[in-house]
Amino acid sequence: MKTDLKTYTADLHLHTTLSPCADRQMVPELVFAQAKKAGVDVLAITDHNSTRNLPAFLRNCPPGLWVIPGMEVQTKEEIHLVCLFPELEAAMEWGRTVRAFLTPLKNKTTYFGQQIILDKHGKPCGEEEILLLNSIALSLEETVVQVRRLGGVIYPAHIDRPAFSILSQIGFLPAEPTFSFLEISPRAPLAKMRQEYPGHNLIRASDAHYLNQIGVKPSLLEMGGLCWEEFLLALNQQEQRKVVAI
Repeated sequence: MKTDLKTYTADLHLHTTLSPCADRQMVPELVFAQAKKAGVDVLAITDHNSTRNLPAFLRNCPPGLWVIPGMEVQTKEEIHLVCLFPELEAAMEWGRTVRAFLTPLKNKTTYFGQQIILDKHGKPCGEEEILLLNSIALSLEETVVQVRRLGGVIYPAHIDRPAFSILSQIGFLPAEPTFSFLEISPRAPLAKMRQEYPGHNLIRASDAHYLNQIGVKPSLLEMGGLCWEEFLLALNQQEQRKVVAI
């Protein structure tokens, strides 16, 4: 039986108040309102090296919006990777692993900014004391293995940027681990990136730290519905599903 495909607008890289570089307005109520205004159907919550605000966002998600639990992790090589998971439990387990490998250096709020934790209602309830803008003690390869072991997908973030990207840190895409898809930033020249990486699917995402950045230069997902199985098919360009960077 043929499945009717629909086009969904996706922003798969977004920070909350937990990321010290993000605005204090990045809370569920305001983020979801802005996503709706921008016509976004799928959001991925990807704070730096932590998953502690995921419960607040998943519990307060409005109907019609699919929120994917995730993280932007920084490896030992200072490479940023987007990690996405099929359910909250797997993401939280990954969060505990990352915390165990994160240098216990205290955050300096006056320099880096606050790392605000939200309660189940999406309201501030405390602060993360350990600095999240740091590398974990796992290599690129070790990080990929761990995320895939938990059933997640992982791929290089903002590969066109001059810092904290896989290309800026090691200068090339390694043969191992292999990546089928790559993220590019809103400013990346799309035609040029497609020409340079013809064997990869390109995902464009906002990397939003402020409300007005949500949904800027998103990707389109051609899928049969809002679920993890369809999402994987789209990422891997299978069964007529696909991701289209715009």
